[in-house]
Amino acid sequence: MSILDQLPVIIGAGQDSRPVPEDLDQAFGPVDLAGQALSRAFEDAGIAPQPLDVCFGVRLFGDSGPVFPNPFGGSSNFPASVCTRSGASANRYIYDHVGGQSPQTLVAEAAKLLIEGEAETVAIVGAEAAANIRAAGRSGAKPTWIEVQNEPLDDRGPVPLTNDGRSGFGGFMVHVQAITHRIPAPIYYYALMESARRRAMGESEAVYRERMSSIWQEFSAVAIANPFSFVRQAVQGPEIVMPSPANPMITSPYTKAMVARDGVNLGAAVILSTYGAAKRMGVSTDQLTFLHAHDQCSEPPLLQRARLDRAEAQRRVLDSTARGADMYDLYSCFPVVPLEASRILGLTDEPRTLTGGLPFFGGPGNNYSLHGIAEAHRRVRGTEKTAVVYANGGLSTKHAAGFYSGKPPSQVTLRKSPDPEPSVAVEEGENPSGTIAAYTVEHRRGEPTGVLLIGKTDTGARFYARGGTELTGRFIEGDPMGERFATETKGGQNLLTGI
Repeated sequence: MSILDQLPVIIGAGQDSRPVPEDLDQAFGPVDLAGQALSRAFEDAGIAPQPLDVCFGVRLFGDSGPVFPNPFGGSSNFPASVCTRSGASANRYIYDHVGGQSPQTLVAEAAKLLIEGEAETVAIVGAEAAANIRAAGRSGAKPTWIEVQNEPLDDRGPVPLTNDGRSGFGGFMVHVQAITHRIPAPIYYYALMESARRRAMGESEAVYRERMSSIWQEFSAVAIANPFSFVRQAVQGPEIVMPSPANPMITSPYTKAMVARDGVNLGAAVILSTYGAAKRMGVSTDQLTFLHAHDQCSEPPLLQRARLDRAEAQRRVLDSTARGADMYDLYSCFPVVPLEASRILGLTDEPRTLTGGLPFFGGPGNNYSLHGIAEAHRRVRGTEKTAVVYANGGLSTKHAAGFYSGKPPSQVTLRKSPDPEPSVAVEEGENPSGTIAAYTVEHRRGEPTGVLLIGKTDTGARFYARGGTELTGRFIEGDPMGERFATETKGGQNLLTGI
């Protein structure tokens, strides 16, 4: 057997996108979407559905924690149900952790199994039917998605654990102070990062808004032409970033149109094999995509990172694995992620999205980057072109990148870069004071309701603080970044008393 025969390859990829149906009591669920995507992946490979060695399932949002409820139930073994839908089966079913990085890390795990001879065919499947969940909830419909599968499932749980049984950075992504300050969703953390990045770039709000407008307009144009985009509607950059009654501000600088569109019905699947096994199955060699390299790395909670405006873990995986490609699919939950990735890589004319991005193509929970990998396969297979899929999970916490090409590598490089350690202290004392290091103005139905900020003490420690509606004008009409402020601690929250 030659070295070439042992190389891992993507032999097929499939996607599915469907509008909300009229009969919501019979609405399809995520298993149906992923099952159709897997059927299309077999078709793409030119082979009939067949037994697999391993089928990985990307974790559904409904199984990712209490903030993502699914009132209609689900399968006791998601990847097994998906295989059943497509007419396939697997010897092992594995259900991965939470995180938008997981499609890419699962490709690397599959590649390792293939290289080491522990498997010959592996599938990765994922989907979300959040649009159906929301529509059914509004209408009072009650579709039933409960399925019982008898096959054993290796369920890894929502978050990975360290050796002492506690969640590591890959799972517990925030400092406990974030919980006491009731910071409910990723959009708040990314908004704080965005303000810190604008400050680090030395740009005004208007200039930085134009930067966000430009990249989102680029992504939107790609989504319009993608037949799998959940919503294809032409929008210009200024329409995306400027608030209006139809596009209200949520947390500055983010309007509704700027953030990941999670209310979608989208599914994707990829099938991997070795080059030798692909030939034996009759897969055309000009339909193969080779994985050249992979890297992954995780960042500490935001308060404890070396910098607020960027993640060192992101730099490490992009530096090691993502340079010099012909095209990119950069994770795009919020502008700070692809903007910073573009800066690190020095991207100018290269395509930065293959799908159209999470705000425009759609953000199907943890599964977005599986669509990016499917698109990379479609574009590079059988050619000498190269593509990078960069995936991000959590609060710019978990980073992974894969380098793909239609030509084989001399060797496959599977890395795990060392995780950056916490490098900034957290101010735990009461009534802290300091300077503003990052901030965002919260809105409800377009109206400002409060301020959330990160302060920096004179000794360099960081802490969260909140301000009421009466202080929002100071942050909207001016830019108090770097100014001093004081707080009074009540009920575990540091409340602004002066600025």
